[in-house]
Amino acid sequence: MEPQVTETEFTCKLITIRSKKSFAEVTSALEGLFRMVDLPKLASMTEAGDQAGIKGYFQEISGDHEFSIFFKLDQGSTQRLAGFPLDCRFYLIGNAVIVNGLFQYGATAGLGAPVRVCVSQQEGEDVRIDLDEPTAFFSQFPEMKESKVPGILDRDLVKHLIEFASSR
Repeated sequence: MEPQVTETEFTCKLITIRSKKSFAEVTSALEGLFRMVDLPKLASMTEAGDQAGIKGYFQEISGDHEFSIFFKLDQGSTQRLAGFPLDCRFYLIGNAVIVNGLFQYGATAGLGAPVRVCVSQQEGEDVRIDLDEPTAFFSQFPEMKESKVPGILDRDLVKHLIEFASSR
């Protein structure tokens, strides 16, 4: 039997935040506030069925700012080796507690949660922080239109990213 393939067109919106700060300043601010998730620890608690432990762990590492880094990849160092003078770091940033407000509508939430964020700086240019606007990204899934989570991500995550870029 052949698999069924469907294509869904949607309009996404790219949010770009530019900063006069250095790449190191922006990434240090981001990584200083948003702590890395210890994935082996999370896997162990999940395997043990420790729902309360997982919730407590995320409250501990997220604090008042709500978000954590699930993954980071330094793409710039490899690109520099290839002859492209740029700094580039890719992050998956999310909130393991509020994400339930997406997954309750469907497993496809995993395509955008955690949120993909790219911080980059080409030689001689300003730093940029880029991400797909969560409400626009999740609009491709009609089953998620009742979820309030994309709006929370738009408001809170983007606010933090603007603060990291701010010269204040």
